[in-house]
Amino acid sequence: MIKLHLPYPPSGWDLYDGWGAKRRLSPTYKKWRTDAGYFIKAPAAPIDKPFALYVALRRQNMRQDLDNRSKAILDCLQHYGVIKNDNLCERLTMCWDSELPAECVVIVQVCEEGMAA
Repeated sequence: MIKLHLPYPPSGWDLYDGWGAKRRLSPTYKKWRTDAGYFIKAPAAPIDKPFALYVALRRQNMRQDLDNRSKAILDCLQHYGVIKNDNLCERLTMCWDSELPAECVVIVQVCEEGMAA
């Protein structure tokens, strides 16, 4: 199990600029991913089995959608070598929680089925 305290992730709408061949990471996402990297200590080897991701966020306002934040987190975990590929995520649980020790708390855990093998 890996537990991380991260800054509040950007919305999925704010991850990229442009379309097609001109699509690139947005400055907002680049900054967040760099900032998040200071809180991430990658394991010796990335998780390469199906995993469960648990995310709790400290809500900033009532207009935000919870599900818009998962893509930034998964891509960041892959970028920093915590997970091998975000397509291995078999379970995703997200919630709002006003009592968190950080803006975003993430737990990555190999799925129970994978641990039994």
